[in-house]
Amino acid sequence: MKTIRETIAEGTAVLQNSDLSSDTPFLDALVLLSHTLEISKEKLLASYPDRIDKNHYDSYILSIKKRVLNYPVSYITGKKEFFGLTFHVNDKVLVPRPDSETLVESALDILNGSPDKFSILDLCTGSGAIGISLKHSIPGLDLLCSDISKEALEVCRKNSKSILGLEIQTCESNLFDKITGEFDIIITNPPYLTDIETSDMITKGLQEPPIALKGGKDGLDYIRIIIMEASGFLKEGGALLIESSIDQTERIAEIMFSEGYCSIKIIKDLTERNRVISGLRGSQ
Repeated sequence: MKTIRETIAEGTAVLQNSDLSSDTPFLDALVLLSHTLEISKEKLLASYPDRIDKNHYDSYILSIKKRVLNYPVSYITGKKEFFGLTFHVNDKVLVPRPDSETLVESALDILNGSPDKFSILDLCTGSGAIGISLKHSIPGLDLLCSDISKEALEVCRKNSKSILGLEIQTCESNLFDKITGEFDIIITNPPYLTDIETSDMITKGLQEPPIALKGGKDGLDYIRIIIMEASGFLKEGGALLIESSIDQTERIAEIMFSEGYCSIKIIKDLTERNRVISGLRGSQ
């Protein structure tokens, strides 16, 4: 049988020569073999001369074939690292992106030095990565995670149990339809791709749920509703935090201003690109 080095090289070559929209074929091949053998990437690299048995090899090649079909690596492995935590993911939820860590950090900046007992709504929660990361950082937070998808909320609850060791509050709701109460912070990574962008991604074989991506003609259909309705669910001085694409942030800030939010900020991600828009309800 082939050595681990040869097996990784084979997987990398297959990915490089495919139509896959990935610029990290070696890393993808490495992660998939690490998952197949159930060892760390570091141990895998140290085991280059070792030979791989047929069952593991066949399983690995199957994973490579799935990746060629544009399955995200995280769907194949069933997990994704986010904010230093390991989240369970499947094809019912969007794979958490590093960009979304800016949302978590922005909320933590607001909460810094504040009492633990703050109420937070994670709207369009998906896997629960954002809300659960916040509660992991500040256990005393009163957290509600909501989503229109029942399947997504099942993933969220699974992550809550595995990461926090408890079952958080969840609500199956189309945006604010079934939400009650008021919150100190409403945080959201809603669908914000344009219809054309979403169609292009589906044409390229995207396997992530379109419901978590498609935001209308200009990508702002859900964001407009969220901005208009969130003020009715925020405490006085409460904060609304929204993630969007780079070229939407200025327009979203304008919509927030027109709806009466104040102290509006556009926050950059780690690559210094506009990523999060925040605004406060009230006159603070």
